[in-house]
Amino acid sequence: MTEDWYRTLGVSAHKSFLESLPPAKSGYFAPILPDIAGDPAYRFALHADGIGTKGVLAYLWWKETGDMQVWSDLAQDALVMNTDDLACSGIVGKFVFSTTITRNPFFVPDEIVMAIIRGVYAFIEQLEALGIPAKVAGGETADMPDVVRTIGLEATAAARVPANQLIPLRRPDKEILILGLASFGQANYENTHNSGVGCNGITAARHLLLDASYKHQYPETTEPSLTHTYQGTLRLRDEVEGIPVGKLLLSPSRTYLPILREILPKYRRYLYGAIHCTGGGQRKALKYFPQTLIRKENFFPVPIIFRLLEGKRTWAELFETFNMGHRLELYAEPQVGEELIDLSRTYGVDAKVIGTAMPIDQPSRMEVKFQGQQWVWFAS
Repeated sequence: MTEDWYRTLGVSAHKSFLESLPPAKSGYFAPILPDIAGDPAYRFALHADGIGTKGVLAYLWWKETGDMQVWSDLAQDALVMNTDDLACSGIVGKFVFSTTITRNPFFVPDEIVMAIIRGVYAFIEQLEALGIPAKVAGGETADMPDVVRTIGLEATAAARVPANQLIPLRRPDKEILILGLASFGQANYENTHNSGVGCNGITAARHLLLDASYKHQYPETTEPSLTHTYQGTLRLRDEVEGIPVGKLLLSPSRTYLPILREILPKYRRYLYGAIHCTGGGQRKALKYFPQTLIRKENFFPVPIIFRLLEGKRTWAELFETFNMGHRLELYAEPQVGEELIDLSRTYGVDAKVIGTAMPIDQPSRMEVKFQGQQWVWFAS
């Protein structure tokens, strides 16, 4: 269902074609390797991710407003998509980054490339100020007008960590809690309100919400052969609850590093795993917990950015495309649930019990209840 819809926009939602490759799972949320230095007490991780098509939105916003801050925010998106995947495996510092910027120089001038690079270093400074060690090893910029229509940004993060600091994914042996940490609001380490949009589902959001005039005004922002582009009625400057739509769509991905850095030393033994609800949205956890029934029945109220999508696709499709209000899940022993929630809230990040997980003698499945409806998702 979602796969067919997303393919009309040129996107593979679940990337089923990758299933033929050998599994890269290591018992952790992110792949963990033996130590590169050969120390059996350490492990090594190398992770790559990027902003997806959020660069196209940034380009549109810049063209309409001239606002250069958007490019610095994109740098945060690229780094956080790596750090928070690694944090779900227990790595919360001593990161080394490299970035790759690809652009069409006929549309994206040099000053934008420099703004992104400065944004990378600015976010590193923010992490260091929060007590999270991080360094930039370098990067690559490539002008590829035959390949890239506007701009792309990817990052790679490397880290070496003591093995006993990692969080292995464990199949529940009893009923445990699923705690959701909000993706929206304003953490006390953020400078502005966060819509919670993150970096996933951006192609869908852009084409479902934005007005058809963008296709004609900025033809470089879409593939000409696609037929379902720019189906909405909104312009980026239009305000919803006092916030421009462009700001909602471009809100930089929140990092949960400060919270996880405090949680892990004290609560690691109570955790069965942590899930970064990115690609696959609320269905993400199904990939990581075999023979487990995952029930989600108590979501956050749907944030503004996702409410705008109501009626444009079914709720089931939206919930497996977007994070819908929480981008981090902790699978934890019930006796520490309230403590973890309280700790998250001290950082200005709301948290709550989203649901439960329990062992079953069948393939993993997920039951989701929302607004009186219920959907059951089975692992493929």
